[in-house]
Amino acid sequence: ARGALLHHFSFKGPVSVARFSPDGLYLAVGVGRLVQVWRTPSFEKQMSPMQLHRTYGQCHADVLDLDWSPDSKFIAVASKDIVARVFSLSPYKGYEAPVLAGHRDGIVAVFFSSEAMRKVAQVEGKGLPLLYTVSKDGALFSWHFTPKPKGAAVAPGEDDDAEDTAASSPSDFPFLARGSWSLSEKHYLHQRGAKVSCADLHRGTGIMALGYTNGIFELVQLPTFDSLQALSVSKERVTSLAFNHTGDWVAVGCAKLGQLLVWEWRSDSYVLKQQGHYFDISAVGFSPDGALIATGSDDRKVKVFQQSSGFCFVTFSDHTAPVTAVQFLPSGHALVSASLDGTVRAYDMVRYRNFRTMTSPNPVQFGCLAVDPGGEIVAAGTLDSFQIFVWSLKTGRLLDILSGHEGPVSCLAFSPLEGGLLASGSWDKTA
Repeated sequence: ARGALLHHFSFKGPVSVARFSPDGLYLAVGVGRLVQVWRTPSFEKQMSPMQLHRTYGQCHADVLDLDWSPDSKFIAVASKDIVARVFSLSPYKGYEAPVLAGHRDGIVAVFFSSEAMRKVAQVEGKGLPLLYTVSKDGALFSWHFTPKPKGAAVAPGEDDDAEDTAASSPSDFPFLARGSWSLSEKHYLHQRGAKVSCADLHRGTGIMALGYTNGIFELVQLPTFDSLQALSVSKERVTSLAFNHTGDWVAVGCAKLGQLLVWEWRSDSYVLKQQGHYFDISAVGFSPDGALIATGSDDRKVKVFQQSSGFCFVTFSDHTAPVTAVQFLPSGHALVSASLDGTVRAYDMVRYRNFRTMTSPNPVQFGCLAVDPGGEIVAAGTLDSFQIFVWSLKTGRLLDILSGHEGPVSCLAFSPLEGGLLASGSWDKTA
């Protein structure tokens, strides 16, 4: 991969879904209630790399999901009008996109089956399922396609014998412009009254992952519809799911929590677990070498991220009120944070623990802090008593209380020169 931007194109509307065709020649995009199919840009410089092939406007509501057939000749589209449609990439004489109805809620996902899944269905004595649709109310439908005798519809410029696949075996994929669709099976998935929010299918293993609005995701084996696992990752809506290429790992995303999990379902273990702050970030600080970024948030947590990868590798949850300031020591071996809970805490960046907690004689709310160049003195300014407290980091003993401001202390800074000078700024417009 070159990692180069080939082309930038504005669709002038929110894009709900985008899928490349299996042969890689086309890109199908859902924009509002329209489905647009574009030719894939090449690596060569062109005046118009994105060329529109066809636009489908038969959907009566916004498009939610789409999927390509294995032969790259048809596109199954699901929309909020609670039906699915199967469009042809090229126009075929006498072909009109069939409407697959039966759901009672919006369809969130649509998938064509794979050859492996059809082989399993044949062994189980079931019909050959060609398409699956999942709606918000947990209804999982399996659709069967019955081919018609050849000659019913012929593509322009093609011979009548060119598309004569009757899907008599699982390895055969029928020509969908000549036949009829029927609903073969219905299954209803329920998770404590929650609705389905997203889904993904790994065609190699036939496992479907479903995310729910109550923070649960479930793995279902197709075409037998057996539930393999159900795991609660949070109390918020699961917004995205994706399998890796082998189907052993499933990535689970929760947008509201900024949460990313990678679950290895065969061994019931986490591969990766990442979560951002739940509320607004109120403080940020770089380590002296720039390799680490510390953040403090209104969710009372202090997180440390690797600058190179963006991954959070440690979270400190010792504060009981919003964090207002964070700062690394000049050595980079420790991190200091201030909070509205009236404490200033120091964290060991080797053992990842809170090794020192500094407090005031009376309850106050700290809004800012500073560390001297030697890393031995910590000062913190308050928002309510308008004072500045100074501690020894080594012993945690309170050294001094500085007064003089008539408003909340908003910032502090030690002089980089020797002499121990400390500057402070306040809402009272003085420094």
